[in-house]
Amino acid sequence: MNCVIFIVALSIVCLPTTATPTGESSTIHAAATLITEIVDEYYILHSMPLLVVREHEEIQADLANQVIQNLHHSRVIQLDETLVGYKAWFYGVFFCQNLSRFLQLLNIFTSERYDIVGYYTFVLIEASEPQVNAAFDALWKLKLLRTVLVVLNGDRPQLFNYAPYSNNTCGEPKVHRIHNHSSTELFIHFLNDFYGCPLKLGTFETPPFVHFLTPEQTHSPQINGFEGDLVGALSGKLNFRLVIVTPPDNAQWGVPAPNGSTGLMKILQDETVDFGIGCLGIMAQRNEILQPGRAHYNSRVLFAIPEGQPYGPVEKLLRPYERTVWMVVVGMLGGIAFMVLVLKFASDNVRNFIYGEGNQTALLNLFNVVYSGGLHVFPRRNFARTLLVMWIVHCFVLRTVYQGLLFRYLQDESNHSPVDTVDGIERSDLHYHINKNSDRFFEHNPSLLKRVRYIPPGNDSMGAALDAVSSRRVRDGVVLVTLEHIAYHNKHRLNRGFLRSTRDSLSGYPMVIYYPKRTFLVRVLNRVIGNIETAGLMSYWVRRYGNYHFLPTKLGMTKPKPLEVQHVMGCFAFICVQWTMSCVVFSLELLSSRMMWLRRGLEFLVHR
Repeated sequence: MNCVIFIVALSIVCLPTTATPTGESSTIHAAATLITEIVDEYYILHSMPLLVVREHEEIQADLANQVIQNLHHSRVIQLDETLVGYKAWFYGVFFCQNLSRFLQLLNIFTSERYDIVGYYTFVLIEASEPQVNAAFDALWKLKLLRTVLVVLNGDRPQLFNYAPYSNNTCGEPKVHRIHNHSSTELFIHFLNDFYGCPLKLGTFETPPFVHFLTPEQTHSPQINGFEGDLVGALSGKLNFRLVIVTPPDNAQWGVPAPNGSTGLMKILQDETVDFGIGCLGIMAQRNEILQPGRAHYNSRVLFAIPEGQPYGPVEKLLRPYERTVWMVVVGMLGGIAFMVLVLKFASDNVRNFIYGEGNQTALLNLFNVVYSGGLHVFPRRNFARTLLVMWIVHCFVLRTVYQGLLFRYLQDESNHSPVDTVDGIERSDLHYHINKNSDRFFEHNPSLLKRVRYIPPGNDSMGAALDAVSSRRVRDGVVLVTLEHIAYHNKHRLNRGFLRSTRDSLSGYPMVIYYPKRTFLVRVLNRVIGNIETAGLMSYWVRRYGNYHFLPTKLGMTKPKPLEVQHVMGCFAFICVQWTMSCVVFSLELLSSRMMWLRRGLEFLVHR
């Protein structure tokens, strides 16, 4: 017995060599030579282990032994008997006696154990032409593209491969018999052409990512938006035709679940569509049931915030001056009024020196000057006149500045400063309007969930929620969206109101194309998406659909407009307060005829 040393499951194993083949053995020898050449030529990553699976048949054992002995490159080989649970096999050679056992073997081909784009060689000891076609039908159902089939019929082995897309077939395996494998590419390295065959895209209306064009704009269902532009470029580059499928019941993204997914997640999980787009961020729950592609754009998740609460009628009257200025003005008036009251206890000479002889209405004159009223009695002494002139000039400046600003502020629709930070929103009592899949952003503080309001699914539901905030129909809530949602609104829907966003964001938001768990499209489209990103096309498409300066453009020429009743409601409120005070004073005057202490107090204010 000659010993051939090779690595099997990291062990050294000795296999018996066979004698020089004659008759039937010559077929085995030719098949072994063919399989060896395939492995040496196409299984080029020698560091990756090679899985060899064979049945308990003598002919298969002889064939496997000869293949292993004839390999020209050292590599790790693992036999099925010593399978130790290695995951994601990429290279494999499988021996089966007939079609029935071949189909049983395919039952173990799960995406968790075998890489769907791996290189696999299947050997059938006996198979007719219809059985060869049936074998490739089964391989196509598993979406295994890089496969060849060796059949030991007759005195020479027969070699087959297949192509699922061609000029005559779409999604159906077209079997080719290879007569000269040295001049033919056996495995599909890159699927570059779908020959105009249809691929089903799952999506829905969600600008600016996906927007359905109207029948007037196109004769067939088409989409734009920057993700729509992306799949359009993929379609043109790889030559496939898009067939658009929307989720049932317009459920939009839906909820991912191992059993019972809804919306877009359901039609992807059921393989109703080949891939899906529509502002799909990477989520652990989605990755459990679907396969994410390469991130084609990174956005940010933040809040669209409403304008601050509108100023009340009285607040508008106070807007020309800041709070500090008003405090100084009120303090100054209060101080002077207090001084006038104190001087009532002083002698007549002191009062005449400060605010003039015979002036019995000093307190009234104080406010009369503030309101630019006239004085009937003027002081005669220089000091009193100086005080009066200084007070008139001071009130003139304050009043002129106030009146100059008041007209503009009365017309202004400005509101209080909005709550524009994430922490500020958490401390406020604003509601959170979110999509059902956005609960994960509140895991750090579950107490906030009681303030959550879910946006009902529907056509462009996020756009409708943003319209409600920008048009001020919603003033007590914020909307959780991406930066692109707000930028799109501020460019294309500015007539409904300008949208603001929080200054800080919750997290980054990498967007991907999602695929069913078992598909070969991931690497095919990822390769083209990488080229698109390198060329800068993705950034160009994104910028085309949004205003990222967050400054509203001019909707038209503005011109002054006359004041309306709503603009001067504060004046009416102030007059009502004054009338109320007058009624109170009048009531006190009436009561003073019955209450001696009240009469003395009023006479003290009037006569001294």
